[in-house]
Amino acid sequence: MNSILICPTCASKLHFHESSQGYYCDNKHHIDKNSQGYWSFVTSPKFKGASESRQQLRSKRFLMASGIFDPLVEALSAAFNDVVKDKTQANHLNYQCADGFYLRSLEQNSNNTCMTHWGVSEADNALFAASKNNTPANLLLSPFKKLPFADQSIDVVTLFDAQLKGKECLRVLKKDGVLLMLVPAPRHLWQLKQKVYDNLTEKPPQLNLPNDVELIASTSIKFIADVTGEQAITLLEMNHLSWRINDELKHEIRQKPVTGLEFDYFLVTAKLK
Repeated sequence: MNSILICPTCASKLHFHESSQGYYCDNKHHIDKNSQGYWSFVTSPKFKGASESRQQLRSKRFLMASGIFDPLVEALSAAFNDVVKDKTQANHLNYQCADGFYLRSLEQNSNNTCMTHWGVSEADNALFAASKNNTPANLLLSPFKKLPFADQSIDVVTLFDAQLKGKECLRVLKKDGVLLMLVPAPRHLWQLKQKVYDNLTEKPPQLNLPNDVELIASTSIKFIADVTGEQAITLLEMNHLSWRINDELKHEIRQKPVTGLEFDYFLVTAKLK
C-alpha cells in the first residue's frame, strides 16, 4: 500500500507493508517500527535529537495532565474540529509532538473519524513516552529540517508549544491545507516573567508569520490558574525561560505557589498564499 511518506535515503515513495507494519521503497530500503513504538527516519549517525531528561518529561506529563490546561485543550479541539469538519481521508501532522499530549487530546475530542494523525519529533525518549501512553498517531523520529513526507501531502499542520522553523512544514502542506499554531501572547505567564525580568513591560503583540503564509484568523485564549512552585518551574522550562534564572531564584520559586497565573495565547489559523 502506498503512503504519503518518502524514503529518507533515496527520496522515492514509500509503501506500507500491513503484516510487518514496516515501510519500504522500490529501491529496497526498509524502515521498520521499532520495539519502542515508532519509526525512525534518521539516517545520519551524527544526528543528535533534542532529547529531554526523564525528569523533565515526567514533570511536563504531570503538569499537562493536571487539568490546568483544560480551557486550552477545549479551545484547540473546537478550532481543530472546525478546520477538519468537511475533510475526508485527511492527514494531520503535529509538528514537534513531544509526548503526544495534544494528539491524544485532539483525537479524544474529535468529530472526524477519517483523520490520520502523524506526530514528528527529534526526541526519541519523547516518542517512546508518546507510544507508551497509547497516542493514537503514527509516530516518527525525524530531523525537522527534512520531514519524510511528500510535497503537499498534509491537510492540517499543527504547532503547539513549538516554533515554525524553516519551510518544511509549508512544503508538506497542501495548497488548500491549514496551519494551526498556538502562539504565546504578551501576558503569557506574566507573574512568572516578573520574577525573571527586571522592569518588565508589556509589548504589542506580534505574530511574525512567514511571507509564504496568509492569516485566516487569530483568536485570543486567556485563562488563569493557581500553580505550585514545582509546576511554575516546569512552566519556565517549557517556555525556555529557566536558563535565565539562577539556582537561588529557582529555589525561591519552588517554595511558593503562584496564584492567579495568567495564561495568554493566540490561536492562529493560516494557509499558504
